[in-house]
Amino acid sequence: MTATLTAAEARSVAIAAQILDEPTRSATTVFDRLGCVQIDSMSAVRRSHELVLLSRGVPLDVVLQVGTAAGEGATFEGMAHALSLVAMDLWPAFGFRRRHISAHGWRGPAVDFAAVEVARARLEADGRVRLRDFGGMKGSGWERDSPYRWALEWLAATGGAVCAERDRWERVYCRPDLVIPPDVRAVELNDDECVARLCRRAIDALGVATTKDVADYFRIHATTARTALAGLGLEQAAVAGWKDPVWLAPTADPTKKIIEDAPNPLSPFDPLVWTRDRLLRIFGKDYRLEAYKPAAKREFGYFALPILLGDAIVGRIALRRRGDVLVMENGEVDAGLPAGVIDRSAEIVARWTGSKSIAYEGRDHD
Repeated sequence: MTATLTAAEARSVAIAAQILDEPTRSATTVFDRLGCVQIDSMSAVRRSHELVLLSRGVPLDVVLQVGTAAGEGATFEGMAHALSLVAMDLWPAFGFRRRHISAHGWRGPAVDFAAVEVARARLEADGRVRLRDFGGMKGSGWERDSPYRWALEWLAATGGAVCAERDRWERVYCRPDLVIPPDVRAVELNDDECVARLCRRAIDALGVATTKDVADYFRIHATTARTALAGLGLEQAAVAGWKDPVWLAPTADPTKKIIEDAPNPLSPFDPLVWTRDRLLRIFGKDYRLEAYKPAAKREFGYFALPILLGDAIVGRIALRRRGDVLVMENGEVDAGLPAGVIDRSAEIVARWTGSKSIAYEGRDHD
């Protein structure tokens, strides 16, 4: 351990690692650095992965093509930090997980392996398939399902198929040789090499991180991550006020100042803030997503976006899109900052959503 960072230095390193200190217009750049961007089905404002890209300056027309056949920044869908869009070059690094599922199964629903073979044969013949090609799901309500749904997911989880694009909301399962570049498919890594590559990508994306932070990024066991990190030759440090030592990315520059006077709304699933423990440790905020709570038990709002301003999270806004109106359910900002920070944040999101007006609920507004 060679250094002690102040809390402010740790914040700056984390923000810069997430390329939130200066806008980029490239989705490719975002995926190259972050490695993965979490997908979530909630679209109260925009879908979460879209918000992650928009907050980093990627134009909306580029954002809307991400995850499609025409999209910039080649990705595949997989379990990384929850279900995520994952940078295509990390396909080999998830080989250890595909091998484990093939050998030991998963914790998901039972798989009909006769359906798997039918799906595999159809995929080999057609190259790309959708669930609807097998009749879609049957039944109603919670009973609505299909053995081919899980057959296709099994193929994706074990490497027999790749979900590298969607047609609107529908997953398209592709034959691996059609979507994974040959040079990527040619890379073969053993389990230790897989974990090491994921840990290195995680620390690059986090900038400053405990072993637990690194393990959580791609959901690797902490003990496994600790062993891999020890072999990467990374600098270790302490952060004032943090209990555990941290690893530093090779590009980390604690002396860099984050100077930005424009607020930047973030998805609650943004990699900078997706873990509550890390959010509290770095920014001193204990924000909880309340979308899964009954309305009567929500204390702030359904879908709250943290507001990044300079090197701090300074507040949050709870927004919903209703047609061409962006509705603000609630907003708060740190003491000493003008309420205009909330309004400016809402205006930014309104541009992202194409909303024609903003309606303010729950507070007086001039």
